[in-house]
Amino acid sequence: MMNTFARVSRGLKVARSCRTRSSRSEDTPLRRLLDEASAFNEGAATEPELRWATQPYAVRPNEGDTNKARVEPSHTTVLLFPGQGSQHVGMGKKLMHLPPVRELYELASSIVGWDVARVCTEGPEEELSRHCQIATLVTSLASLERLRDERPSALERVRAAAGFSLGEITALTFAGALTLEGALRLVDIRAAAMRACSQERRGGMLTVWLGADANLSHALLRAREHAAECGVAAPVCRVANYLYPGCKVVAGDEEALRFVERRGPEFGVRRAARVRVEGAFHTELMARAEDAVRAALHVLQVAEPRVRVVSAVDARPYRDARHVRAQLARHVTRPVRWEQTLHVLYARPRDQHVPLTVTLGPAAALRSTLRQVNARAWDSSLQIQV
Repeated sequence: MMNTFARVSRGLKVARSCRTRSSRSEDTPLRRLLDEASAFNEGAATEPELRWATQPYAVRPNEGDTNKARVEPSHTTVLLFPGQGSQHVGMGKKLMHLPPVRELYELASSIVGWDVARVCTEGPEEELSRHCQIATLVTSLASLERLRDERPSALERVRAAAGFSLGEITALTFAGALTLEGALRLVDIRAAAMRACSQERRGGMLTVWLGADANLSHALLRAREHAAECGVAAPVCRVANYLYPGCKVVAGDEEALRFVERRGPEFGVRRAARVRVEGAFHTELMARAEDAVRAALHVLQVAEPRVRVVSAVDARPYRDARHVRAQLARHVTRPVRWEQTLHVLYARPRDQHVPLTVTLGPAAALRSTLRQVNARAWDSSLQIQV
């Protein structure tokens, strides 16, 4: 385990080289991201602190929004980015006909040291699972180019973004808060640190569907007590993802999760299914990973997002670079408040139209979840196939 965390420390040293200067290259949004990446290892602009965004399709500086005329909501776009667990072998194949997409995969491969395009499109499954965070980040960014190609006006009208777990880093990259290299280094460190935490203490995640009379808090309490009786010190079992009414993801020690699987119906749990991840993400069992991410963010270039990005840590928009650094680190051990985030994104009077919502990247789970939280928003949404 110490070897794994030692590797994370080496990654932090490499991350220091990701402080890149910004470029004014035009062309397509993804081209802009790639051109900005060409400044890799040049210059060393030290920026204050943190905030959530991405450069590909972000508004340029000086195109501020303080005095903008009010825009009809139906003429705006919200982007949603998926997290780890959404990956599947073959993702990215529908994007490879776009030259900037191929360049993005090639650039990402040169940074992380393995063939990202091959792993995404050909697998094998085991290798894709091992590299799922990088693979999902790159494919989600690549899908932006297909959106630009098919619905350019939708991309030009983006006014807000959010991401589920890992997807929050993708959203921040889109908004310009993180450079492409910085995001790749950060995700590489995040994945390695989370894997190390998972190896130190066995845990997992479990999606639970609840009946109207469910008492989930009592079920989790009893699960922790059971784990303690099995010899687990300071057992963990708590809600890690708030998906939609009647559906949550719980995470924690393996013994506690087995209790919920076996005894859940006694507490109103109608169904339970394991999540395809390797540990108890978004719980205190990831504390060392939070430290690693915080250290990485301290040396990476971080800027204020140029597009409104709502954080699923507390369902509030990122403010500035300092806030991005603090919030992204906390994100590793805090629950993903996705249901609450969606409420913030679509809060408006009943007589107002809703924006177009575009869900990007592999799988369609985010769009399905949107339907459970806000049917009107789902009705004005589309999925970009990858």
